[in-house]
Amino acid sequence: MKGEAIIPTANHVVAQPVRESYWLGLSPGRLVKLLWKRRVRLLLITAFFSITGIIVSFLQRPEYISEARIMPEISQGSGDLIKRLATVAGFAGLELGETGSVDAVRPDLYPKVLQSTPFVLALMNKRVPTQDGGQTSVAAMLSETDSWFEKKWFSFDKKADNFRANVSPHTIRLTQDQQDLLEDIQQRVSAQMDTRSGVITVSAQMPDPVAVAAVTQITLDYLTRYVSNYRTEKVRRDLEFYTNRVKEAKRRFERAQYSMFHYTDQHKYMVVQTATMEKQRIEAELTIAQAVYTELAKQFEQAKIKVQEQTPVFKVLEPATIPLKRSSPRRTNLVLLFTLTGLVLGGLSCTAVDLDAWGHLRRSLSD
Repeated sequence: MKGEAIIPTANHVVAQPVRESYWLGLSPGRLVKLLWKRRVRLLLITAFFSITGIIVSFLQRPEYISEARIMPEISQGSGDLIKRLATVAGFAGLELGETGSVDAVRPDLYPKVLQSTPFVLALMNKRVPTQDGGQTSVAAMLSETDSWFEKKWFSFDKKADNFRANVSPHTIRLTQDQQDLLEDIQQRVSAQMDTRSGVITVSAQMPDPVAVAAVTQITLDYLTRYVSNYRTEKVRRDLEFYTNRVKEAKRRFERAQYSMFHYTDQHKYMVVQTATMEKQRIEAELTIAQAVYTELAKQFEQAKIKVQEQTPVFKVLEPATIPLKRSSPRRTNLVLLFTLTGLVLGGLSCTAVDLDAWGHLRRSLSD
C-alpha cells in the first residue's frame, strides 16, 4: 500500500504507516484541507479560548490613569560660576562673601522624591473620595478587588490599620504585606520630566476614577510642598531665630526705656554726682538695647524677604482631572489575543491528530 511499510513477523505481515513524509510534505493547500476536515474541533477549541478571554477580561479589575503637569522654577546657573571664582580667590587669600545656595533638589530628581518610602507611607493612609460617594484609604482600596469570583472565594483584610508601618525616628519597619503594597504604589505613582521644556508630569493609576484624580492631586501637593520646604528650610530657621531674638531685644529695650523714664521722674530736681553716674549707666543701657533691637529688627525683615525669595514657584499647566475611560483592561484586545491563541493551538491540535503525532512520538520514545 502507498505510504505504508510491510514489516514481516513470525506469523503474518503487519502494515505500519510511515508519517515522516507527512511532516516534510505538508503544503499550505494540504493544511487548509486538513483544517477543513477537522473544522468542528478547530471551532470548538477557538470558541473555548474566546469565551475564556471574555471571562478573564471581565474578571480583571478596571484601572484608571490621571495626570497633572507643572512647570517648576529653575534657578539660574550663575551661582556655579561665582562659586568657581570664589574658590580661585580663596587661594589668593581673598573672600568674596556669600556665593549663593545650590538647589540640591533639581527638577530631574523630582521622580525620586515620589519613589521614596516616606512619601509612599504618607500616601498609603490618605483617605480619598471614591466613585460611589464614599471615602477610603489608598491602602484599603488597593487591597480590595472588584471581581465577584475573588470576593466569593478569597477574603481580604481591608482595615487600613493593618497597613500602618512601624516608624521610629530613624528606621522604618515593614511587614511583607506592607512591603508588597509599597512596591505596588511605587509602580502606580510616578513623575517624568521633559528635559527640553522642563515640564514635570505627575501620573497615578488607581482602580477608581475619582480616587485616582485625588491621588494625583495629593502627589502634586506633596511634591511642591517637599521642594518648597527643602529650599526654604535654612532661611525659615534663620527667620525663626531672628523672631525669638527680636522679641527678647524688644523686651530688653522696653525695660531699659522704662528704667530711663522712671529714673528721670524720680531724680528730676536732683543734681548729685552719683545720680548723674546712674543716669549715664541707664542711658548707655538704653542706647545698647535700642541698637541691638534696631539691628535685629533689620535682620528679621531681611530674613522674611529671603524666605519669599527662596520659595519656589510652581505653575500648574494641567490640573488633575477625573478620567472618563479606563486605561485597562482593554477587553477587545484581550479577547482577540485569546481567540488568536485558540486558533493557533486548535490548528496545531488538528494537525497533530490527523498525522498521529502523539503516537509517533510515543513509538519514537519507546524505540
